[in-house]
Amino acid sequence: MSKFCENCGAEMDDNQTVCPNCGTSTSAGSTDTIINEPTSDSTYNTTTTAAKSGNTKNIAIIAGVVAVIAVIVGVVISILGSGWKKPFKDYYKGMQKADPKVYLSSYPDFYADKMEDFYDEEHMDDLLDDIKDKYGDNAKISYKITSKDKIKKDDLQKVQKYIKEYYEEEVKVSAGYKVKVQETIKGEEDNDTDTYTMYVYKIDGKWGLMPNLSPKDAKEYLD
Repeated sequence: MSKFCENCGAEMDDNQTVCPNCGTSTSAGSTDTIINEPTSDSTYNTTTTAAKSGNTKNIAIIAGVVAVIAVIVGVVISILGSGWKKPFKDYYKGMQKADPKVYLSSYPDFYADKMEDFYDEEHMDDLLDDIKDKYGDNAKISYKITSKDKIKKDDLQKVQKYIKEYYEEEVKVSAGYKVKVQETIKGEEDNDTDTYTMYVYKIDGKWGLMPNLSPKDAKEYLD
């Protein structure tokens, strides 16, 4: 490959350092620096990599949101599915603590309103004192649900009609269970375990105990 004299422009061999035409010395070993500018392909690759990274983050965020929603739905379903159990918990907790507010929350709203004056603090204290007198000062009340049977729609309608006629209350009874409850009272002086049949109904969208109101009793009253 030839090169040219920087002074006169004469053609020179690569190994020549002095121009054979004008005698001017050339700069040995000089090289041109080539700066590679980014190509369209490299720009595309950078953009594509950033896009993929963004998509991965978005997918991770979406997956996290979906997981959270799934947990929330599961909790809600669990709560709604076992809502009929809460009145039993309030019933025995209110009794153990002699707390009329908690105790009355185990009943349907219309019934709790009617019994509010009866189940006051004095009455609940008397009830707990009776338990302590028989079983000892540190008597503990516990319960266990051993079985439940779903109440048929026709029987629910009888209960609804009974409430309307007996309590003069317009309510909607949409579900119910006949429940076997094993009640245990343990104290320093005595222990007892008994099994009771109790009834719980979903009335106006809320579960509440009507412990002794069976569909059979409702039917007999209506007849």
